[in-house]
Amino acid sequence: MADECTVEDERWIVPRRGSAAWLSYRGMSVTDGFSPLYLAARMRQHRPDVIHVHFAPPAAQLTRFASLLDRPLVTSFYGYDATLNRYRESWLWRRPYMRLFRRASAFVVEGPAMADRVAGLGCPEERIRVVRLPADQQSLGSVVPRKTDEFTVVAAGRFVEKKGFDLAILAFARAFAGRTDAKLILVGGGPLEGAYRQQVAELGIEPQVEWAGRLQHHEFMTRVASAHVAVYPSVTASNGDGEGGAPVTLIEGQWLGVPSIVSAHDDLPFVAAPNGSITLETRSPHSWSDALRSLYEQPAKLEAMGVAAREFARSKHGPEANAVGREEIYDEVSA
Repeated sequence: MADECTVEDERWIVPRRGSAAWLSYRGMSVTDGFSPLYLAARMRQHRPDVIHVHFAPPAAQLTRFASLLDRPLVTSFYGYDATLNRYRESWLWRRPYMRLFRRASAFVVEGPAMADRVAGLGCPEERIRVVRLPADQQSLGSVVPRKTDEFTVVAAGRFVEKKGFDLAILAFARAFAGRTDAKLILVGGGPLEGAYRQQVAELGIEPQVEWAGRLQHHEFMTRVASAHVAVYPSVTASNGDGEGGAPVTLIEGQWLGVPSIVSAHDDLPFVAAPNGSITLETRSPHSWSDALRSLYEQPAKLEAMGVAAREFARSKHGPEANAVGREEIYDEVSA
């Protein structure tokens, strides 16, 4: 072990040789044979009480690893691993997922909609536990909002179908096209950027749209915090991909006091503050544009929603609450 791995502290065992790193991190997704044996042999002197694997595909590859160490396995689902067609419908993943559902002691999800999706894959419902995702409290503590007099709407995330940003652009155009006191900030990037730019041009709102691009987390959240309202029009994509749970940006935006408009998709309504958000049906541009205009015309309501959003996020999505939820699961499965 001294030649190939080093114990960084009481929690982390880190491979330091190239071959060791490949077998530990990449090999596990290629083979269910040698990789678990390799990992288990090097961790027997530092066996954990519980093995918690994040995302279902690698967890399915590590069921044998958990068995070799004779330790309970906990698996967290996050979205694509429960929604993409290739995991829900492919016979190639059916067997690994069924093995995972038999072997793991608990499955962690971020909300009831995700719980239903995971149960629909064949997971025993009695082993599913809901633990809300935490905001990055430390990083967000240094974010300083820079609001302007313009009514600013933000849509932030990857430019992919499931985010539904085409609806955000259309709703903004219907509500504010031609106004000089309203702006839409699009933060992020991805394969649909070209289509979004063309849509903005066709709607004639280019002067009102700011393309912030891909940003590091601190600047990303600074741009979100600068908005008067954030929109999350998520949908189920044509390949089956959905949020599964809800965007972390929604949680962290609320932490910073940004009201939101969210779609009735997966766990967005569960994560959105009841008094700090508006929930609308997906693919309803008129409803979204009406909601934007209503908030524009009611600044006092918007301010109250921001306060409610902040209070909700900090009471439900703090790191301490998340840690307590996970520790309760660890105690349960290791008892």
